[in-house]
Amino acid sequence: MDHADLREAAHLYRTILPLFPEGSHLHRIVFDTNAVPYVIEQCNALPRDPSDESISLRRIVLELCPPQHPRRARSLDNLAGDLYARFERDGNKDHFYEAVHLSREALAVCRADDDQLSVLPGILSDTLGHRFNHHGDPSDLYERIVLETHLEALDLRSSASSQRGITAPEQGQQFSPPPLPSPPPPPPQASISTQIRSLERNVVIFGDSGSGKSSVINAIAQTQLARTSSSATGCTFAYERHRVEISGQTFVLFDTAGLNEGTAGTVPAAKAEENLKSLLNELMSPKSDGIGLLVYCVRSTRARRALIRNYNLFYSAICRKKVPIVVVVTGLENEPDMESWWDANGKEFKSRGMHFEDHACVTTLRKHSGISDVFTRRIEESSETLRNLLVKNCSDWAVDDSWFKQSFTAVRNLISDSGNSERSLPSTLIICDPSRGEEVEIAPCIRGILKPYFARIGGDTYQVHRVPAPDFSSSSAEKRLEGDLLIYYARADELSAARQKFHAFCTAYRGNVVPVVVVVKGLDDRQAANQWVEKYIMYDGAGRLFSTFAPAEELGDDSLKQQAEQELQDLIRQACLIRSERKVRGRSKRLARRNR
Repeated sequence: MDHADLREAAHLYRTILPLFPEGSHLHRIVFDTNAVPYVIEQCNALPRDPSDESISLRRIVLELCPPQHPRRARSLDNLAGDLYARFERDGNKDHFYEAVHLSREALAVCRADDDQLSVLPGILSDTLGHRFNHHGDPSDLYERIVLETHLEALDLRSSASSQRGITAPEQGQQFSPPPLPSPPPPPPQASISTQIRSLERNVVIFGDSGSGKSSVINAIAQTQLARTSSSATGCTFAYERHRVEISGQTFVLFDTAGLNEGTAGTVPAAKAEENLKSLLNELMSPKSDGIGLLVYCVRSTRARRALIRNYNLFYSAICRKKVPIVVVVTGLENEPDMESWWDANGKEFKSRGMHFEDHACVTTLRKHSGISDVFTRRIEESSETLRNLLVKNCSDWAVDDSWFKQSFTAVRNLISDSGNSERSLPSTLIICDPSRGEEVEIAPCIRGILKPYFARIGGDTYQVHRVPAPDFSSSSAEKRLEGDLLIYYARADELSAARQKFHAFCTAYRGNVVPVVVVVKGLDDRQAANQWVEKYIMYDGAGRLFSTFAPAEELGDDSLKQQAEQELQDLIRQACLIRSERKVRGRSKRLARRNR
């Protein structure tokens, strides 16, 4: 059977098997014959191949091997091998991270009677070693040491068992490695500094001139790192980087320049673009660990239009709403209670379309002789609040070349925007619900058929496209729609290949640079949805995912369904990229300017 026939047969079985409930007569007829196992064996015997066609076939075969299937470990390992070969060819870190995840899963499900047991630990160890060489994460090095220790223990146990007549585990028993050994003693300090680069969590701090960005950095570092200035003249879009240690973690704080330029002078567009490009290049360099958090510094003032523009610039245009954003309100040393400022004013940010993961109300005064005890306590309290803010909210988002192109274009257009636009464009929603048919409700607040249409959601107009689940292939991704928000539906009770399906959808529709809302069907609250997403479909480098729930269809609680509908509407408005369009010399330019 040639490759094309194998692919067609595997695709056919993948399509028809879900139509027959497991345990039913028809399911047994299809699955218990030699046809499906034959296709699986033939596919698993194919050589490593980094092409879209091979990776797609591997994913289909994996769906034919549900949990407890005797060939699931081999199928996971083969897919990991193809993805690693793709990484070696194209250099996309997403493929590398998924290969590591699949190798771990293959080892975890491998049975004691599977001949793969003798090779899987070594394969995973080698893969972790390659990733350590590329990214320098010491956790990969430690995991590799643990695996090598396991391999030695297994060899010794095998030898001792054969000499003492100890029987091997019963057939079908799952592999259970020995307990993890204690961590090895650390090498000398000089070796660590020269061989291991610890994970550095990049935090971008931005805000108007005079908002206290540099003072916030000094408060976080608990020392004078950044230069502060009370000048209102502003400066170019420059940045400085400062490394600080908090609770055993390394954070790199990027201190960006004020964007409103105070009251005097302007920044030449060419110079602003040059410095912006330098910042983006550093954040996506091979030595960078992506972007972990945005910190917006504002003075204790009303949410002016300039605040909204800066919010859109960094959160939507640069970071594509893929990382958490927090707000730090400075200049509150004279408030009776600093936190009370947020109670009175926090809702105004939300009313202007500015949503934050968390907030801190602080003073950035410096300690000096003669300062009162009240201010001293507030300075110390503010420092701890800011440090905890970073530890609590920092995430991981891996950036790549496509991010640079998207972000730089969007930011350049926004910086050069004169404030006028001829018309606003509806944002584009791309919705994928693999478990639905075509002529059904697309989402709790969006009803329609397969063809694109316009919908009013929460007072805004959106262009809605419903798309089928991609066939585990990114070969036509460049020809697909470009959305401002992706909405992906998953069933809480469908765990088989859930992460792989979601990853394929994100790959096909550029989920690495477009925000994603995941709606988990069959759950009753957002917290449960967040936990499900984190456990079953989150993958390394995915960035921030928005998640919510949709109650089971048979549930008769209308109030819960209305709550789910409202939460989804709120998330759509909150998570969607901000764009508009204007005509310039016969061309259309998209600008990140929805909020006014």
